[in-house]
Amino acid sequence: MTLTLIVNDDPLLRAGLRMIIESADDLEAQDAGGAEALAEARRCRPDVVLLDIRTGATNGLALLEDLLDLPNPPRVAVLSSPSVGKSVLTALRMGAAGCLLKDTGPRELLASVRALAVGSTVLSTLASSLLMAELEDDVQFSDASSEARRMTASLTAREHEVLAMIAEGLSNADIGRRLLLGTGTVKDCVSDIFNKLGVVNRVQAAVIAYRARLPMSAPPTSEAA
Repeated sequence: MTLTLIVNDDPLLRAGLRMIIESADDLEAQDAGGAEALAEARRCRPDVVLLDIRTGATNGLALLEDLLDLPNPPRVAVLSSPSVGKSVLTALRMGAAGCLLKDTGPRELLASVRALAVGSTVLSTLASSLLMAELEDDVQFSDASSEARRMTASLTAREHEVLAMIAEGLSNADIGRRLLLGTGTVKDCVSDIFNKLGVVNRVQAAVIAYRARLPMSAPPTSEAA
């Protein structure tokens, strides 16, 4: 059973999201305002946290940092609105596993929570467009692309393939199916990539892949890792 903690200062919004999540047999939820969120996360040890970084009672970005510093930290996705674009980008750089709009539909919300729980990155159209706009700006400056290419030069051919698929948004299971590898093997490979690149999540790895201009469509292969 996947446990999700919903963090928002609006009790009605929390109740609505919790009702949607708990409508699924494989999901359960708790909720908290910003002031009590860290204590609640320590108590219930959620798998996923949906965090409104515009909470009034506390600094949402500082709370994100505290959540990510917990032992066995949860997968934290930002709940956002179109008016807080820069804060979303900051949260992604800090290690948030994704971004969802507050008015995300029930079906997409449930799919996103499940994806987050198994290690995938979830980005709303807003977050994706902001990220791509920033990356388009980056390629105007050779230093950003050169540094990304230097970082990816240390990767093996297999790790380049896997990094490109991370940038496509594929989960470990999807990568395994494409490369005919076990999920455990892919997980180990992803961990090695993160260590070599000095990143903590798939969004940060994808940024480096885009900056390095890695091809985003890797063909299937049966080569052993």
